[in-house]
Amino acid sequence: MAERMYVEISEGGGEPKILALGAGPLTIGRHAENKVVIADDLASRFHCVIEKTDEGAMVRDLGSRNGTGVNGVRVKSRALENGDVVQVGKTTLTLIVPGAPAKAVAASKSRKGPATAIIPDDQVMELGDEDLVPAAGASKASNADAHTPSPDVVDPDELEELEAIDEPIAPEPMVEPDADDALLDDLGAMLDDEQEYGDPAGVLRSMAAEMADGGFHEKDILLVNARGSAAHAPDQREDKREIGQAVELFRALLLVCFRSRASDIHIEPKEKDFQIRVRVDGSMVEVVRLRKDLGIKLMAMVKVMADIDIAQRNIVQEGHFSARVPQLKAKSSQRERRRVDYRVSFAPSVFGQKLVLRIQDSQTAPGSIDDLCMPQWMADEMAIVSGLDSGMILAVGPTGSGKTTSLYAMLRSLDVSDRNVVTIEDPVEIQIDGITQLPVDESQGKSFSSLLKSVLRQDPDVILIGEIRDAETARTALQAAITGHLVFSTLHTKDSIGTIFRLLDLGVEPYMLAQGLQTVVAQRLIRQLCPHCKKAVRPNAAQGAKLSEAQGQDVAKIYAPVGCPRCLNTGFSGRRAIFELLSMTDPLRDVIAQGPTLAKINEALGKGKFVRLATVGYGLVAQGVVSFEEVERVVGR
Repeated sequence: MAERMYVEISEGGGEPKILALGAGPLTIGRHAENKVVIADDLASRFHCVIEKTDEGAMVRDLGSRNGTGVNGVRVKSRALENGDVVQVGKTTLTLIVPGAPAKAVAASKSRKGPATAIIPDDQVMELGDEDLVPAAGASKASNADAHTPSPDVVDPDELEELEAIDEPIAPEPMVEPDADDALLDDLGAMLDDEQEYGDPAGVLRSMAAEMADGGFHEKDILLVNARGSAAHAPDQREDKREIGQAVELFRALLLVCFRSRASDIHIEPKEKDFQIRVRVDGSMVEVVRLRKDLGIKLMAMVKVMADIDIAQRNIVQEGHFSARVPQLKAKSSQRERRRVDYRVSFAPSVFGQKLVLRIQDSQTAPGSIDDLCMPQWMADEMAIVSGLDSGMILAVGPTGSGKTTSLYAMLRSLDVSDRNVVTIEDPVEIQIDGITQLPVDESQGKSFSSLLKSVLRQDPDVILIGEIRDAETARTALQAAITGHLVFSTLHTKDSIGTIFRLLDLGVEPYMLAQGLQTVVAQRLIRQLCPHCKKAVRPNAAQGAKLSEAQGQDVAKIYAPVGCPRCLNTGFSGRRAIFELLSMTDPLRDVIAQGPTLAKINEALGKGKFVRLATVGYGLVAQGVVSFEEVERVVGR
């Protein structure tokens, strides 16, 4: 980096002035807080900045309305060389580096001659101040300090033409000084908004820095479009000026999602701006707000990635793309890349299309039954029934309780090399090697029941049905379970006991249910307290009574959420599943076959090992893992 650099400033053909470029940034704009204040309505309040770098100097546009040019080319940011001319409205700023080779730029000929004096960096003032030293030939040239070194003269005739590496500046409507005052006020308000929202990418980076390091950073994220082509390859040497503002922001957003284990991203247009929220541990958390223009660019970038028509803005649109991120190989120092898929959904709203991205990261999914964090006796029981040749295993609970994730973990525990495993899903969430996966498509007549009938003719050993929704699917699935197939499926019921009544309500014969049903697992996902900020509290009388009943002893201390930067100020970090396991025993089969009632089922379950969801949840409260309020929110009072 050159030790001495100067900027020659010329306002609208006026007398040039010279400033020394010091260690700090040289801010340029109409606002009085800039180091160079320009009385030009074509300039923004905070227009651009010129600063020294390790390689030389650089100019960065600060989101100005009329843009910043370098040698007649509009730029967002760009490295500068000796003789480069920065254009801000009617003002030109020419970089002078003594002793460095210069390049010919037409605008540089505006200089009237060599600079004869330089203002020290600590005396840089606003343009128009009488202390600024004019260029050679001006009246103040003779007053220059004799001991101040003069920069080498840059002869414009000896300079070469600089190649344009950015897009040319397109003609734009200019705001003349005598333009309507209301229009100028509107433009000023827009600039105030820019200052209000600040740097959203910087906000997201700061947020990610507070969380646990996932082993990779923003520049390691490789974006892959819907056609499988790398859209923005990661490069540790990548310069911000070489990527678009929307891409830079999107990568920072994805980094926050990786480190917070977010499952969804919501980009929502509002009346004056865009709101970005992420679903972390089942709850929505706002992470940043964007200016309207930047939000629109971000939406367009996602559409291009997902191969969606960007011209359509008032219809439902869907697509997908993926990303590749480094993954440290177990028991090895080699870094592999894992694929993360994103399902894209645009839907029209009052202020424009809303974008939702569903994150499908196999890294966060449990790989086997042991990863489900079940009590050991439950895990042993599930391992046994997953190895059976026939019977039905149901995962039940409300939407979003992790039922499909648990069934996937059970499938991964199977030896698929000697068993024919087929799944019927709507849609196929995660692809599993060695398994045939069929997507449901009602528009083409491929429903759960029709696909199930077709699969039964293809010699399956294990069948996973994404959901039992109707009587026909329920009866066909139970018939398959009775005739020698192991069937996995899900059902929307409150608890495991309710599953029996739900299947009977769908028209399944009691004898068929008693013979075919093997195991029911009811589950919920419950948020765990952040270990860095949770606080100890004393349970009140009602809480103490419930905990004592569940634990068989008094509980003197429980924990409550607080919130800190590591948990996005939610007070929670991560989720775990709690389970209620109902295994079919001979007494229970007799009750079902003869016409079950709740009292008879409870009596039959009392003869075996059966632990309700609430009891499991209160046990975690006593251990300080979850809060009491979280258990009642998830399980119910």
